[in-house]
Amino acid sequence: MTARSIAATRGYLAIGIRDRGPIEHGLKKAYNEASKKAWAATAIYFHEHLRERRFTPEHAQAAGYHARKGEQLDRNSKAFHKSYYGRKLNSKFGGGRGVANPLMWTGDTFRKMKQASITSTSKRGRVAYRGGSKFSFRHPRSRIRMHDEFRRLLASEIQELARVYDTHLDRQWDQS
Repeated sequence: MTARSIAATRGYLAIGIRDRGPIEHGLKKAYNEASKKAWAATAIYFHEHLRERRFTPEHAQAAGYHARKGEQLDRNSKAFHKSYYGRKLNSKFGGGRGVANPLMWTGDTFRKMKQASITSTSKRGRVAYRGGSKFSFRHPRSRIRMHDEFRRLLASEIQELARVYDTHLDRQWDQS
């Protein structure tokens, strides 16, 4: 089983980082501490720079979010205005710019997700959002899994996070 498939089964996001080769036994403790700080910095970077992108229509299209009910209907029809997407488009927080913001109805979850719990080890960084628990609510017959959509990283974002990790690890490693 590869690292990427292990990460997928456990609900983690695998980020490929630069291989630095074997670490000498005497330096392993210092390396692990530097790696832990680098993962924490990467998690903070995700929270500060990538979290808000998840609520934009541009990210939804790039990440392949499922279409919401009524999104494919004619915008002048009565059925469209009664559909989820039509009502969302007219709402105060969900609409704007002619497209509805995904993962957002009232903006309550968006506001709650400004608070994050960030933890890190030498192997991973983790950002937990208590306010994101509403993403788990869904209709049993719906294909939409909002928590999976929020977690979905684009290839460019994976490269960006890997660059942040490598930069911080090099900086921490040089200091020790």
